[in-house]
Amino acid sequence: MKEIKNVLIVTREYQSSRTPKVGGTGVFYKNLCAELVKRGISVHVFLISKHAFDIEENGIKIHSVKDIFKANPLLELLRSATGKVKALEKIHFKTYLSEKKIISDKINTWIRKNNLHFDIAETHDFDGLALSIPKEIPYVIRCHGSWSVLEKYFGYKKVHKGRIFCEKEAFKSSKNIIVISKYNEAINKSLFGIKNPKLIYNGIDEKFYKPSEKAEVIHQSVFYLGNVSYEKGAETLINAFIKLRKKYPAASLHFIGKPNHYPDYIAENIQDPESRNSIHFYGNKPGAEIVELIGKAEVVCFPSKGENFSLSLLEVMAMQKPVVCSAIDSFKEIIEEPVNGLIAGEDHFHEKISLIFEDDELRNRISVNARKLIESKFGIDKMANETLDYYNGII
Repeated sequence: MKEIKNVLIVTREYQSSRTPKVGGTGVFYKNLCAELVKRGISVHVFLISKHAFDIEENGIKIHSVKDIFKANPLLELLRSATGKVKALEKIHFKTYLSEKKIISDKINTWIRKNNLHFDIAETHDFDGLALSIPKEIPYVIRCHGSWSVLEKYFGYKKVHKGRIFCEKEAFKSSKNIIVISKYNEAINKSLFGIKNPKLIYNGIDEKFYKPSEKAEVIHQSVFYLGNVSYEKGAETLINAFIKLRKKYPAASLHFIGKPNHYPDYIAENIQDPESRNSIHFYGNKPGAEIVELIGKAEVVCFPSKGENFSLSLLEVMAMQKPVVCSAIDSFKEIIEEPVNGLIAGEDHFHEKISLIFEDDELRNRISVNARKLIESKFGIDKMANETLDYYNGII
């Protein structure tokens, strides 16, 4: 069997010193690349971002090119204008295919200039970037969450038609597909008709995300980790907190993640000054500060209305914190109530949080079991090993 020595990641998201604010996909690829490098594999990242740059971090070489539409005002004007007129839809789609062709040309030029060779490439499902990977390189699409899925299943609005078109075209010609949960597999089979995908759960570094012995827990504190948005259930948790305060006047609510408009939302919708002052926004934080803050939580809630999978949930469970999650399929794939967490309907988060506040035995049991689950099933070593096995099977 041929040995994997050189891997190419083609992505629009990657967490680096030049791109500090990224979503879960960017964090995932940073973690995967680090694990591959630990195994002696050479990893290059071809990144499409806001800026062009070349850096090397932790043994990973990152080549970033500026977003094609932002770098080409005429192409951006054509994309924007044709996207608003149904009769110009075919031209709109060709504009997006032109973008993919430009990215492909840039990848080929970069490979030739630097005399690079890759055994395999990986990219994400959103934007149909697989269309840009040179045909001579075997490649994998990992289904982190496409625009098509976000629009159809998670209620996202105003998704560019060209993005959806490219995603469908990319899946038509792709045989090697990784799904990240059983729910993720089901919706992608339904939407794109994918066949024989490989299920590999995302993994996290359980040695980094671990229980803190020094942390002082804030009594009756409710924490939230993730982008503070309607889709992630921010309003669900705020409404639950208002109900919770009636029974527990000392309760506090803590948001870790981009706050968006929610500080203003709190000011406009919560009349009681004491309740307003009990809600805290920390903004985006690096991993070490997240560990420190979550260490202070009595309970962490994930009220999302839709998820393919959640690295944040795994990180909190690894830190041995009790979690209360919304009753969506991807969460129920991880949480077994009342073994390692609790599941709440949209109007019942305050009730499940109350159980955590009042029942020490329950709180301790689900916390310990949460950590055990991550160690046995969702560690990053397991994910990296399964990924390499899949790569090897392809080449």
